Amino acid sequence: MVDIPDMGKEQMAAQEGAPSADHVRSVFERYAELFSAGEADAIAALYTADAVVRDPVTSPPVEGRQAIRDWYQSAFDAMPGGMRMELEGAVRIAGHHAAAAMIVRAENNGVPFRVETLDVMRFDDHGLITGMDAYFGESNYGAA
Repeated sequence: MVDIPDMGKEQMAAQEGAPSADHVRSVFERYAELFSAGEADAIAALYTADAVVRDPVTSPPVEGRQAIRDWYQSAFDAMPGGMRMELEGAVRIAGHHAAAAMIVRAENNGVPFRVETLDVMRFDDHGLITGMDAYFGESNYGAA
């Protein structure tokens, strides 16, 4: 393990009390698995009752666990061939905040495509997601 410089240790002190890095990493991994399986109910259970999702971040917020569940289900219903999500690299974790690059693969009218996103999540002290913002735009769509 690397010895963190004193300045870094001071910065890390502000992150105390947050869920463990292992837990946060496992939530991202589980989120990708559940998304790939089209499990809207299980995805919603990862969120707090009053969580907010912006996917993409420029869209209107989806507020509350039930609305989030319904939003995911409508996305799954719109893609009958399913969508496969995977982490692209490491999850970056800073206390109650974390971000990870994700790749979603799907088909539109029989043509495979991919979307590269940066998903930023905020967590409560119990490790539930309080908010998720997905960063992507037209330039992040491409051939699978």
